[in-house]
Amino acid sequence: MHQQIHQQIAENLLDNYQGQEPLANYLKKYFSANKKHGSRDRKSISAFCYAHFRDGEIVFPLVQNISTEINVKQFVASHQEQPLLFIRVRPWQREKVIPKLIAAQITYQEITPTTFAFVNTTSLQNVLELNKEVVIQDINSQALASLLALVPTSMDQVLNVWDACAASGGKSILMFDYLSNIKIHVTDIRESILHNCEKRLAEAGIRPSSVQVVDLVYPFEIKKQFDFIFADVPCSGSGTWGRTPEQLKYFKQEQLANYTELQGKIIENLIPALKLHGHLLFATCSVYQNENENNVAKLLATGKFKVVKQQYFKGYDKQADTLFGALLEKIAD
Repeated sequence: MHQQIHQQIAENLLDNYQGQEPLANYLKKYFSANKKHGSRDRKSISAFCYAHFRDGEIVFPLVQNISTEINVKQFVASHQEQPLLFIRVRPWQREKVIPKLIAAQITYQEITPTTFAFVNTTSLQNVLELNKEVVIQDINSQALASLLALVPTSMDQVLNVWDACAASGGKSILMFDYLSNIKIHVTDIRESILHNCEKRLAEAGIRPSSVQVVDLVYPFEIKKQFDFIFADVPCSGSGTWGRTPEQLKYFKQEQLANYTELQGKIIENLIPALKLHGHLLFATCSVYQNENENNVAKLLATGKFKVVKQQYFKGYDKQADTLFGALLEKIAD
């Protein structure tokens, strides 16, 4: 009986949903306005809504733009399954984390000694100290550390690093945990996001050297060049649509064009901020060649960069996101 009622509510919600905002935000507003729904009701109604976009044949938008590095058939099919929840166990925290999970009787899969996977609906905030002990972070966001490992560091010299599109701060925490002797500078275009980022970094025990609102679309004053820039640029997010399957229906060609134009402007403005022989890590959570290989080609065409390593971090066989990362060295000013 409850299931039928929940399904009907979900159908009514979807009748009025036109993709104008993320489905998660749309549902959050509805539940805020309708307090009668308890936790189980909210989960059930949400599940029906998301299943609407996952069930049946998946038609992926702009499939012709997907990189040839991606197994399109496997990738598209993976959207019928909800991705897992992943955590990264921070250095020296493993011996605290495992007993807490066992005590709380939470089922998990140990992928590596520092990467654990859970059913997506698992609640951890009352069990583990988020950001201090663990970071909620997709397995392939964690895998970007393999590119960080190629960045030269020294205990004799501080590395000035810039998290250029910081968002919630997960990349800053990753850099702090994997790069030696660094000063982190954090920027984003959104002041509210930066406020949350700074709070999260404080929970992680990280005090950035600076936190600043910067719109990278426009040229900006550079007081001192950086040794390393991490640019996880705004993108279509097409490698993460397993988590936001409504995008399968509503994403359009003009949106992809807007993102690639935006990325081009950001890249152009980042180049002067990087020292000669410094490194740029360009990353997206997209599978579209326009946003990935094409942007790397533009950097190479300037004659100022060489590729150290680039790759797709494929998640469609892991119930995870698919990301792209390219580490480049600046070889000319």
